[in-house]
Amino acid sequence: MPLAKALKYSYQYYINPGFGKAKYILPTHVNFPITDNCNSKCQMCNVWKDKSENELTPSEIEKLFSDKLFSNARHLGISGGEPTLRKDLIDCVKSIITSIKGLESLSITTHGFHPTKWNRLLPIIKDMCNERQINFSLNVSVDGIGDLHEEVRRFENGWKKVLETIKIVKEKGIKLQIQSTISKHNIYGVNEILHYARQKDIDVVFRKATTIERLYNKDITDEFYTANPENSFFADFLRSESIKNITQNPARKLFYKDLSKRLITNSDRNAPCHFQNNGVLISAHGEMFHCSIDNKILGDCRKESPFDIYYNKRSIELLKDLMTNKCPKCIHDQSGSWNPTTLIKEELSSKLGFLDLIGKTTTFGLDNAKNLLNITKKKVSIDSKLGGSKRIHIIGAYGGEHVGDSAILGGVILRLLKRHNLIDEFLVYSKRVDRTQFWVNGLDFEQQNVKITTLDSNELKHVVAGENDILVWAGGPIMEMPIDLLEHYTTIKAFKVAKLKFEVVGCGWGPFKTQYSKKLALKVLKSASYVEMRDEYSQLNEIEHDVNRDPAFDYLSQNFKDDQEWNWNANKSNEFIEKIKEKGFEKLFLLNLRPMWSKYNKSNLSIDKLHKIINENVIEVLEKLPKNIAVVSVPFNTDHYGFSDMEPALDIKDLCDDKGIENYFVFSRELHARDKIKFLKNFDFGLCMRFHACIFLKSLNIPVFGLDYTAGELGKVGGLFESFKDKNYCNILSVDVDKIVDFSKKN
Repeated sequence: MPLAKALKYSYQYYINPGFGKAKYILPTHVNFPITDNCNSKCQMCNVWKDKSENELTPSEIEKLFSDKLFSNARHLGISGGEPTLRKDLIDCVKSIITSIKGLESLSITTHGFHPTKWNRLLPIIKDMCNERQINFSLNVSVDGIGDLHEEVRRFENGWKKVLETIKIVKEKGIKLQIQSTISKHNIYGVNEILHYARQKDIDVVFRKATTIERLYNKDITDEFYTANPENSFFADFLRSESIKNITQNPARKLFYKDLSKRLITNSDRNAPCHFQNNGVLISAHGEMFHCSIDNKILGDCRKESPFDIYYNKRSIELLKDLMTNKCPKCIHDQSGSWNPTTLIKEELSSKLGFLDLIGKTTTFGLDNAKNLLNITKKKVSIDSKLGGSKRIHIIGAYGGEHVGDSAILGGVILRLLKRHNLIDEFLVYSKRVDRTQFWVNGLDFEQQNVKITTLDSNELKHVVAGENDILVWAGGPIMEMPIDLLEHYTTIKAFKVAKLKFEVVGCGWGPFKTQYSKKLALKVLKSASYVEMRDEYSQLNEIEHDVNRDPAFDYLSQNFKDDQEWNWNANKSNEFIEKIKEKGFEKLFLLNLRPMWSKYNKSNLSIDKLHKIINENVIEVLEKLPKNIAVVSVPFNTDHYGFSDMEPALDIKDLCDDKGIENYFVFSRELHARDKIKFLKNFDFGLCMRFHACIFLKSLNIPVFGLDYTAGELGKVGGLFESFKDKNYCNILSVDVDKIVDFSKKN
């Protein structure tokens, strides 16, 4: 933030009465939906059904905004409906900027389906604003890329027209922002929207669809409602590094943080909002509202003075009611003034990346120091009041899983059911219950009545456990995670003191960065009455343990039923496959790529260079494949909590577009295990980088060629194929393109 702007902001925040404070002052921000007419039929809005008439004329607009109520207005946003449907839009804009003398910025939000009109209108509006030193910007709605955008907006050839509008805006040097309203229809299209914005260097804003009375969408909430799994996915997306890197406005980053937290916890809103004390909405017919989601008309500005309406007793009482009953749960992206100190911290954290690195390094060191000194806030107590029931308490790295991890959990549960009789319930402790519950909901078992309950590990302080209960560290690797190791070890000791069993089942080992964590991990294993690992590890020679295959195999080798209940995600996945088949392709080729990580780079090449090598080889494979084969990129981790498979998939899409490759498609949905298995059965063969992508396909008897992502030496994928005596794999540094193509032709 420039110094002059920062000083002005601080002055306004601390000195200007009401700005950033809970005081009712003259509006500085005005929302003006200039028309309720729209020729788009968006799935999250019904305003297009209203044939609006008798809207404010330019002369009425000038009279209205000349009222003293707007003498302190600094920003006005024109929206709709669709503003370009006003034939007198230029006259309306002229009336606004003529009447509001102190206006500093003006924005117009459009669906972008009228590029010819914008080509004519934009230079005129730009010149009018420049003459009065008003910053002008155009916001274009983008709710998906290509077909997805048209599915949401229901406007024929809409995407092509949006691209034309964006091109015109950029050519004319006008500030541009694309705005994405996220609903159940496009929640899994956010990665592609972000990728497009990054490639085209366009500012992008993501907002959550919500009920707005004036859009007549109260009765169609089912059209945009997102359930907990989608909210959780969107929350992780909003706080990802990808979003942080593209978002320049520190206030918006703070809003994303707040919204992300609320989507997970359902907590109240902390983000400020101008419309609580210094903002107002004027409708196309002159009615005044406190904000966009307010459904109570304060008064008619055609009949009364706006100033008198705004300050009358009823308006103030309605605002108090709004702030008490609606504001705490409001997810609308209307924002306000953050404390300058908070903004500065946010700005510094993004601009001075080395400070963040120092912070992470310091935290890592402190975590290991706490580990070494056995310092933890967690004090677990066991209350053995239950009788003869038997429950399995499962701990590990739960809260950041992907579909492969859920299959591992399913396999572990199957193994425990075989080893222990009459288990009444499995309790899975997770740092993110919302994420783990999604994966648990997607687990099916041939054995009926498997009860799984997900609990918050952050609140694991007092456990009620029966004399037959068992604690199990299950699934993922026991590795360098100092605090988790120490907290889990504290839980283990509490169970041991209560004379309850502790076991380790289906785990991997490492990697470790410090001796402290490694020693504590060994203590964990030595505390167990039974240890089962996924592989042979030289460091565990002194610990008695069994070695078994990855637990995911146990889960995936079951006989799954195809008669699954209808659900939205599975239905949309079926539609995706059917659209590809309708194009006449005879076979489906599954491609799974993952981003590289320095942990798996044993070469002297940079990560960027490795990505380039992978992309070049994959493109060569695609160019050599028969044209009757459709190549579908399928993620096994779409979530930004970890490394999202969507990023390499979209990079390949860009390269395919450049080279005219038309048989490449990107699947973007996050499917739990049940839906994933059914979806994968559509494919004839695959080329996969992710370890568990290979396991899924092998378990389902789908021919798969593996790409070992440990650059320069044998890694997990190579080891997996070697264990099957399967030579259909190669390292990413020695890709045999012709071998992959021949493999595809044979299958």
